[in-house]
Amino acid sequence: MAKRKVNKNPKGLGDVVEMFTETTGIKAVVDIFTNDGKDCNCDKRKEKLNKLFPFKTKANCFTEQQHKEWQEFKEVRTIRISHEQILFICKLYSDIFNLPYWKPSCFACGGTVRSISTMIDRLDIVYGTYEG
Repeated sequence: MAKRKVNKNPKGLGDVVEMFTETTGIKAVVDIFTNDGKDCNCDKRKEKLNKLFPFKTKANCFTEQQHKEWQEFKEVRTIRISHEQILFICKLYSDIFNLPYWKPSCFACGGTVRSISTMIDRLDIVYGTYEG
């Protein structure tokens, strides 16, 4: 019996689902019952799940415009952040970290405050790589 190649560094949920279906034998059953030459779209589903639910998010570089806008935001930032600023943070965060755009449904709850605070901290880290 051939040893299976196990992806020890899954990119996201799609890789985990693939490992599960291979380990449990589900993939082998699907391959047996799939019509000759017909693609079951497993690779497309895997990539879509990896994109929607990534594990490690490598930051992109700020564009010149994003850098300028974040610098301006940092200069006027206070403990109170407006709805407009929250939406700006969410959009920039999704662009920099290759994540789906998330817009909070509630701007006042503790979960949103923590999420936005984490986004700001992570964006500040990326922004800080341009300083000095």
